[in-house]
This record gives sequence, structure tokens and C-alpha cells, in this order.
Amino acid sequence: MKLSVAALAALFAALPTALAGLEDARYSTVLTPSNFDGVIASQSEGTLVAFFAPWCGHCKSLEPVWTKIAEAFDGDDRCKVAHFNADDAAARPLASKYGVSGFPTIKFIPPPSKGGQAEAYQGPRTEQAFLEFLNEHCGTHKLPGGLLSDLAGRIPSLDSLAASYLVPTATRPSILESAFAIVSSLTSASSSDQLANYYVKVMNRFKDVADASGVDEARAWVEKERIRLGKIASKRGQVAAKKLEEARMKQNILAAFASASASASSLSSVASATASSLSSAGSSAASAASVASNSASSAASVASNSASSLAAEATASATSLASEASKTVGSVADEASATVVSAYQKVKGEL
Repeated sequence: MKLSVAALAALFAALPTALAGLEDARYSTVLTPSNFDGVIASQSEGTLVAFFAPWCGHCKSLEPVWTKIAEAFDGDDRCKVAHFNADDAAARPLASKYGVSGFPTIKFIPPPSKGGQAEAYQGPRTEQAFLEFLNEHCGTHKLPGGLLSDLAGRIPSLDSLAASYLVPTATRPSILESAFAIVSSLTSASSSDQLANYYVKVMNRFKDVADASGVDEARAWVEKERIRLGKIASKRGQVAAKKLEEARMKQNILAAFASASASASSLSSVASATASSLSSAGSSAASAASVASNSASSAASVASNSASSLAAEATASATSLASEASKTVGSVADEASATVVSAYQKVKGEL
């Protein structure tokens, strides 16, 4: 037996109230036909909207995840998470406008200033997947569990200035002037502008630093302030979520200033290692020269001894050969003389 839509709605309405639906999602903004356009226009980047029906089972299953991502973006002026009951008769014109043909239908809707062209969300319905989608579209750095990544609050163009600010050779006045120019280009009163001003606030604090000692004191303050903000950011449940996020983002910004200290320390270590290496190379060169000198002396001594030995052997050989030659010549002469005498006697006898 097939049930009509009205019968299904009545059936789900009879379920225990403990089975929450999207209408019960905490932190998610409730959209209505009267406030829909205003809410969409209020965000600088867009709003993730779940078009739902109270009787929809899949919508009810989505509520726990929807509450988590809505909490992650609660108070964020870039993006918002919201839900809209598209089953009401008064809501159907908006549902038709955004092409809602089933529940839940999830769409990311930019404000009119960004074109207002809705984009259907077709990814997995998990906290991780929703956050990845929103981070990409909103320029945020949110993590599951309400945490922020190390890049949250950072502004790349100001990061590069901060990284070179607390080094002894920095031209701080010109760097600060460049930072002011970047901040002045941000026209709205969004949280990103407030964070940009924090970069300038830190730079202003140390604009008069003139020597290495002052730079060391500035770096020490940065590290101390990072630790203080880290303690605030870790007090989940004790401090308002917005204050926790602010502390975490300021801590991230200070990391950009601290990177200059790390780079300077690294360069110092490299210089020290290079000097040590050169010193070691000098010792090795001296040692090599000594070894070469000793080897040369040894080679000369061996060559001299070899030459003397060869000369002695040559003299002995020559003497021996001369003696042998003399003996051989004498023997030959004796034999020749004897032969001549014998021949003479023989001839004499025949005569």
C-alpha cells in the first residue's frame, strides 16, 4: 500500500519528539520567506542552506552534523550555516527558485554582491566534507571539533611584512607604511579587517626599536604573548567561542612575527657552522701540508738510498765482470800459446 505525502507527514509527526530534525539544529540560522534575502546578503562570502521538510527522515539524520558545522561558523561574518523549511506553502516560491525537488537539498548561496548564483552541494554529508567545502568557498581554516588551523586569521600579504619586521637590519618605518597601505585597502568592518589591524598594532609597538637588544626584547614579548593567547584559546567551554577564536587567530598572527626570530637563529647557526667548518678545513689543510712534507722527505731519503745502493751494485758488477774478462783472456792466451808450441814441435819433427 502506498502512502500519500500527507499520510507520511502525519506518520513522522507522530514519532517521539526525541528524534530531532533540522528545525532543531542549534547554531543554524532559521530562514523564512521574510528574512531569506536579508540573511543571504549579510554574509561576505555566502550561506550554506539546507532546504528541508520536517517529516524527511534524511533531514533528521543530518541534524547532528548540521549542528556541528553551524557551531563552527557561528558568528563568522564571511559564511553562515542555515536551514529553510521548504515544505510550507509560503516557502514554495523560494524552493522553486532554487530548484528544490527533494529533501534535503543543500546549496551554497553567495550574496548578491558576489553574483548570488547558487551552487548545489553534492559531497559527502560529513562534518569533515562540509568544512572542507566551506573553507574553500569562504576563505576559512576551520577543523572538525570546532578547532582552527594554524593559518586561521593569517593574511598572506601582511605575513611577509611581519616575517621581516623583527630582524636587526629591518627598515621598520617603511615596512609599517606598507602594512598601513594594505590595511587601508580593506574597506569593510569584517573580522579579517580587525585581524589586519592586529598586525599593525604589533608593528606599532616596536616601531622605535633601533638595535639588536631591542629586537631581542621584542621577540621575547611576542613569545610571551603567544603563550598567553594559547592558554585562552585552550579554555573551551569556559570562554565564549568567539573569544576563543579571536585568541587563536591572534596567536597565529604572532607566529608570523616569530618566524623572523627563527630565521635569524637559523642564519646564526648556519654562520657558526660555516665558521667552524672553515676552521676545521684550515686545520685539515695544515695537516695535509705536514703529511705532504713528511712524505716528500721520506721519498727523497728513499730515493737517495736507492741511488747509493744502485751505484754500489753497479761498481761491484763492473769489477766482477772485469775480473772474469781478465781470467777469460788469460786462459784463451795460454791455450793459444800451447797450440802454437805443439804445432811447431810437430812440424819440426817431420822435417
